[in-house]
Amino acid sequence: MVPLSALPCGVFVGKARKNPEEVLRGGDSVKEWVARHPRKMPDSKGMGGTARRLFQGLAASYDRTVDIATLYQDRYWKRWVAEQASFGDGALILDLGCGTLLLEERFGNKGCRYVGIDLTSEMAKRGWEKGLANVPLVVNGDAVSLPFPDKTFDGAVSCYVPKYVSVAKLADELARVVKPSARIVLYDFARPRGISAPLLEPYIQVGLRAIGYALRKAGSRAAFAFERLPQIIDGTSWDSEVVETMENRGFETMAATPLTAGAVFAYCGQKRSG
Repeated sequence: MVPLSALPCGVFVGKARKNPEEVLRGGDSVKEWVARHPRKMPDSKGMGGTARRLFQGLAASYDRTVDIATLYQDRYWKRWVAEQASFGDGALILDLGCGTLLLEERFGNKGCRYVGIDLTSEMAKRGWEKGLANVPLVVNGDAVSLPFPDKTFDGAVSCYVPKYVSVAKLADELARVVKPSARIVLYDFARPRGISAPLLEPYIQVGLRAIGYALRKAGSRAAFAFERLPQIIDGTSWDSEVVETMENRGFETMAATPLTAGAVFAYCGQKRSG
């Protein structure tokens, strides 16, 4: 692996089957690539700043915490993403909000190359330190201001991002950076609706807050995430916007469905070739 000291701040290069500096543009150094595509980070006072603070305290324990907090359903949701994606060998895939690279570690196609981007540098660094052979590059950056050239990726995946951002801006950036016929697969928490709402509301409004309270008493930095998440989930409407928004950007909807009785909403779309 390339030493962190040799790289610009927020860019982590892992093991790759070719030189890391050639991952996105042949012959470019990582430093030159970052200089030409500056990363615009969100205002610390907005939802982006909230998201960054949420995950700063979770990085060290995230892999274990996400299993416990979702009653191990996160593994099922990530498996759904992998199955819907069906990326072929050799594809270059963007993981938007990559976190600690759990998707690549547990369900990633070993024949693909994944480029991760995450708003929280602690999460990105934790993922990079795993040294996954199928992840040549991880960047600390913003989902709605991606530092990548147009039509770079053969596909994209994302876990737990849409509730923090403008769905329209997210769709604009995804449409810009993926190639024609690329597939986008993502999921996130959604506000409980329908007959399952009475069952899910206690988990979100009481269960997550109880976890946050216990962590706060224990002095854990992860407490803020669980204290704040219920309010964020209750205030999001991304699941009711995503299909129309993506179709307006040239994507055909392949799947749009709640998972685990509506605990999360999942979307899969394919960019039209024309």
